[in-house]
Amino acid sequence: MTRARIALLAEVLALATAAVLAPAALACPRGYSYAGLYGPAKASGVAATISMLDQPLVSGPSSHVAGWVGVGGPGLGPHEEDEWLQVGLATFGDSTDGRLYYELAQPGRPPEYTELASGIKPGQKLRVAVMELPFVRNLWIVVTPMGIAGPFYLPRSHRAWEPVATAESYAETKQCNRYGYRFGRLQLARPDGTWQALRRASTLQDPGWRLRRHGSSAFSATSA
Repeated sequence: MTRARIALLAEVLALATAAVLAPAALACPRGYSYAGLYGPAKASGVAATISMLDQPLVSGPSSHVAGWVGVGGPGLGPHEEDEWLQVGLATFGDSTDGRLYYELAQPGRPPEYTELASGIKPGQKLRVAVMELPFVRNLWIVVTPMGIAGPFYLPRSHRAWEPVATAESYAETKQCNRYGYRFGRLQLARPDGTWQALRRASTLQDPGWRLRRHGSSAFSATSA
């Protein structure tokens, strides 16, 4: 092989390697994707200690990443309306810090996002929970280090939903979001208000995520 061909081959390999390693070359599906766990049975609440593993990198001003626990979901309310309550950490495309928030969706109303704190840093652990009030059906509260929010009325929610603990990514472009969350001390609420550790759970893992279990009641979810 001539020196000219060797030089050309080296240049081609260098360009190919750069294309593979360059973040801008990575393509991800638009829209929502998830990685987490959901309970095997209906529960009256869910709690976890959530932290960011690294500083998130979110592509696009309307994109976001989040790690949250919650109940309900799109089409899971009365007459297949949207109904849910979730609490956790989120980062949006206009910043790199984490924000403590909760989100409420009630039938017939658009979802409401409420920010409780900002400036959350990687490694900072926050204990959060959503739970139905003991002995008061369909009334739910959010519990965070900032206090208690609610109660919120969620019709027909009593013992209706399997609890979820998940990381979430929303990408408005095909450029990938970068993120990592850890969930620890996952617990489920009983109807009497007592809590039990999450012992069994099913896995939710969309393409583009890495999910790692740390025992029965903890896991981490990161971008692939």
